[in-house]
Amino acid sequence: MLGGICRNENHTGIAAIAAVTVLGLTAAPAAADGVPDFRPEQWGLQSVNAQELWSETQGQGITVGLPGASVYDDHPDLVDNVTIDDEFGTNDGDAETGSAAAALVAGHGHGMDADGGVLGVAPDAGLLIIPTEGRLAAAVRHAAESGAQVVLLPEIPEGADLTGATRDAVAMGALVVGPAGGAADPNVLAVGGIDENAALIPDSPEPGVMELVAPGADLETAGPDMGQAQVTGTEYAAAMTAGAAALLRSAYPQLRPEQVRAALVEGGQEGPDGLPSLHLPGARALAAGDAQDVPLVDQDLADRADEGGGVPLWAWFVTGGAVLLLGLALVVVWVRRSSADPYGVKAQRALDDAEIADERAAEARPASRRKKGGRRRRG
Repeated sequence: MLGGICRNENHTGIAAIAAVTVLGLTAAPAAADGVPDFRPEQWGLQSVNAQELWSETQGQGITVGLPGASVYDDHPDLVDNVTIDDEFGTNDGDAETGSAAAALVAGHGHGMDADGGVLGVAPDAGLLIIPTEGRLAAAVRHAAESGAQVVLLPEIPEGADLTGATRDAVAMGALVVGPAGGAADPNVLAVGGIDENAALIPDSPEPGVMELVAPGADLETAGPDMGQAQVTGTEYAAAMTAGAAALLRSAYPQLRPEQVRAALVEGGQEGPDGLPSLHLPGARALAAGDAQDVPLVDQDLADRADEGGGVPLWAWFVTGGAVLLLGLALVVVWVRRSSADPYGVKAQRALDDAEIADERAAEARPASRRKKGGRRRRG
């Protein structure tokens, strides 16, 4: 299951108002006076420049699958964005950790104790939650089969091998993102976490197993009791990256998973130990360049459709001849049936005539035969 450091934080309206004044996310409306608004404190969103893409897309039309997670599906920062799929288990696991990751992907704000609440990187994306413990590989495949364009993995249990499942998910068109540090899997974009000073977070894996780093420390997100929490961990950096992937997949749906993955990695800024650090404007620039060479519509198929649907002329002649032969056969059958006493009238009439003839023969008296002359008397 997802893990990491999670602690609840109580924020005051004064701190929130100060944060609004200093930071101010461009896409986030100000909270009412005296009501905490956590969005200006979400340094991770500003670090990756998510708001620069929000005028174009906020992840609409994209589903992010979270196999192995449980969430507070009625949390005000998540409600209406979440679908629970109980194919492999019930939604009664570590909801605190799952909700934190889910909100970093697609939280839409408006918490009960904060008019603003928290926002994810892709606030309009859908979240497909697939709770499970012992069937994680099956849940990963199920997420892709259900249409998830991005799959966010939890921390993989030691000894678990998801390589086959992640390969299948990629083959079905999903980009698979997960926290670095588990078993090496070439099908997964392995993400490490950095703090606000661009340093690797404590207990980070070796740089060689990380393909990308993203904000993963002191992140404001959805928490228990319908409130918010502050979390740290590589799994939360992976959640930020999954949200970024959702934005790119929404803006450029014609790109394949590997193209989106390459854009995220190659479009990053320089991070610790020379690792690329998630930067959405750079990723968007690369994705836009690739998308220019990949039209949304297959033009060859469209041209063939305009030319007559792609059906050759000989096929029309064959089809017409078959229809004509079938019509002639039906006419012959109809003529034969119509002239062959279909209702048995002639047969019944012949039977009646025979019975009448038999009755008349039985009623006729036999003819008498007399010898000519008779017997003579002797005189």
